[in-house]
Amino acid sequence: MRLRIAIIVFAVLVPVSGQAAKAEQARFAHPVKVSSQVLLRTGSFTLDNLLPASAPVALRQEAAKIPLGKSPQPGSSRVFYRQQMQFLLRGHASLLAELQLPREIVVRRFHRPVTREEIVRAIQKALGRQGVEVKVPLDVQSLHLSVPVYVTSGDPGLQVLRIASDPIRHETEFTLWTSKEPENLPFVATLQRALKIPTLVARRRIPAGEIVSSSDFAVEMRPAGQHRAAPSISEANLAGLEARAGVRAGQPVSPDLFKRPILVRPGALATLIVQGSAFSIKTIVDPLEQGVLGQEIRVRNAETRQVVEAKVVGRDRLLKTM
Repeated sequence: MRLRIAIIVFAVLVPVSGQAAKAEQARFAHPVKVSSQVLLRTGSFTLDNLLPASAPVALRQEAAKIPLGKSPQPGSSRVFYRQQMQFLLRGHASLLAELQLPREIVVRRFHRPVTREEIVRAIQKALGRQGVEVKVPLDVQSLHLSVPVYVTSGDPGLQVLRIASDPIRHETEFTLWTSKEPENLPFVATLQRALKIPTLVARRRIPAGEIVSSSDFAVEMRPAGQHRAAPSISEANLAGLEARAGVRAGQPVSPDLFKRPILVRPGALATLIVQGSAFSIKTIVDPLEQGVLGQEIRVRNAETRQVVEAKVVGRDRLLKTM
């Protein structure tokens, strides 16, 4: 009985193993031709990217586990020679046996030029944030680029970083950057029109150290002289701030010209309000640090000499909640 079972198993296994052996021989008898010209659309790639679409699924899966490094920069190429590939695959002898390597493999990165239409849309968006209403459409053909710009995606995230207008040369320069492809350097697009944008200027001379109010400023339409492409500031944004240095009358202003004023200083006694759910106590304290509005600083009680932390809420006034 055991002999019959053994004979049956042998009869079944021989054809199966024979078919497997033939299939294995067929794999190596017809190796997959590796492409000699490869166009990549990703930042890094594996051996799988070098195989043709007709390559067997099992081979692709194995090849996908073998990294080959970063893709070349747009506009450049990377060359793999046959001996180099054989060295890289020295630990994958069975896989290498299934491949037919060309003498050299040229790998390129997909790229395309940034279009003028894309740049115009980015400029119009930036001008809209500045509150500029462009009554005459921007002429795409009048836009000149400082250098050709190449990207690898449909949406490179164009951003306008800076706007500078020259009324004498009758042109406006826009510094742009591909934010979604940060490896690219900023570039300049020049428009043959001198645009004006709303600009916040000082109504009067403001001495250094003076705290300003909204009435100290006015909005005028002026050429954009090295203007950051950010939402324009308003008078309300600067009210209550202190001038870092003197500001001339008519001078365009920006937030970096001002700072939050120091409301509490060491050596000048201040009032501390200690507030709880059912009580409020005022006491005199000696600030140990200077502080601006909303800042937590250390103060010393003038009578008990106890040191606590309290929040600056006004000129020489602090608050501590219990």
